[in-house]
Amino acid sequence: MLRLGVYKLPVAEVVVIQTIVRLYASDAAFPWQLVNAPPYDALLVDAAAVEHEYSTVVGMAAAVLRLTRMNSGGQPNALERPIRADKLQRWLKSTEQALRESRPAGPTLDEQTALEVEVSDAVRFMLRRWPPATLLRNDLDNIRMASLLARRALNASELAEISQLPFTQCAAFLQALRTAGVLELHVEQALPPSFAPQSDRPIRSDFARSLLDGIRRRLGLRAS
Repeated sequence: MLRLGVYKLPVAEVVVIQTIVRLYASDAAFPWQLVNAPPYDALLVDAAAVEHEYSTVVGMAAAVLRLTRMNSGGQPNALERPIRADKLQRWLKSTEQALRESRPAGPTLDEQTALEVEVSDAVRFMLRRWPPATLLRNDLDNIRMASLLARRALNASELAEISQLPFTQCAAFLQALRTAGVLELHVEQALPPSFAPQSDRPIRSDFARSLLDGIRRRLGLRAS
């Protein structure tokens, strides 16, 4: 399902939009649901009410539709009042298609290999700067994970445990952050506990070097 929100619209128009969404809800090809809290995939706003905060509103959803007065000139991503079900449905349909085309397909082999870095307990991650709004998408789970990573270095297992979110969701978010270049990596020399502390130093050194070289190769760094 895709999430549709409204912002600073008159109550009467909100009721109209609710009715339209319910009208199309029985159609299996209509994936939209009206929600009253972020995150939003699309947002309907009153053009006049958000005129001075439009740059902020644009960051609240991937697509924003402005409701304008009648005969306002047919601007892009604008719907003239009164709201008509067929016009709103057409905009939602085109927005749905654009959203699906912008989302990547399943992971490639290289991406699957890269994901091994995120799921390794030997690698911890910490934010070097706050992620862009386009990555967070006003998603409360993403914001919670980013806040945790801003405070301390965590691996995927620790992030899942502290945030109480699925491990796969945490690993995917870490990969997105790393792709965006906002993460610092802290690689630990994780060693088997059975190694003795003194007599096996050459073996321990070789094991650590092999582990680190493998991780560096996955990150595209030169192995030492």
